[in-house]
Amino acid sequence: MTDIADGLIVHLIQHYGYISLTGILVLGIVGLPLPDETILTAVGYFVYRGDLSYFPALLAGITGGAIGITLSYLVGVFVGRPLVLRFGRFFHITDRTLGRVETYLARYGTFTLFGGFFIPGIRHLTAIVAGLGGMSFPRFALAAYAGVCVWVTVFITLGRFAGPQIALVADNLPMPVVLSLLGVSLFLMLCSLIGWKSWKRRYRS
Repeated sequence: MTDIADGLIVHLIQHYGYISLTGILVLGIVGLPLPDETILTAVGYFVYRGDLSYFPALLAGITGGAIGITLSYLVGVFVGRPLVLRFGRFFHITDRTLGRVETYLARYGTFTLFGGFFIPGIRHLTAIVAGLGGMSFPRFALAAYAGVCVWVTVFITLGRFAGPQIALVADNLPMPVVLSLLGVSLFLMLCSLIGWKSWKRRYRS
């Protein structure tokens, strides 16, 4: 996504607040190529500046994520694999990617739904595959909604506490660039942590 598009999203959230945050996250979770982690980090920064309040921002983000992930699940339940593959190319969904997620879901169960939120391009696929595979809604909801709560809380909170550093760097760089860099950095840190814990668990077993 270009800096102009990033700046537009940041502008929408800054000026239209919680409703725009909810709508943007719905679209991002469903599969549109939006920088969700960057968006949540930006929200945390706006909380630091006092433009938004912390708990309403969390509620708006969790609501958007929950709606988006539920819509993805319902696509899997009611649309079916042939149509998902037929129209999924517009969202970079292929038979190979679905197969990989199916393998992860079969191997790691509902943890894939929970942890998938921290992997861009995968979170909506885990819900679609859960629906395709006939996973019950209560089982899906428990893992997916817990995942969206943690995901939203982590990035908004990190953006909030990194507010002074963001403000300092923003004096020399455009805000969309700063937030994009921070979002990528936080994402890589979380991926490294998850990967290290997974390797450690395998090594011990």
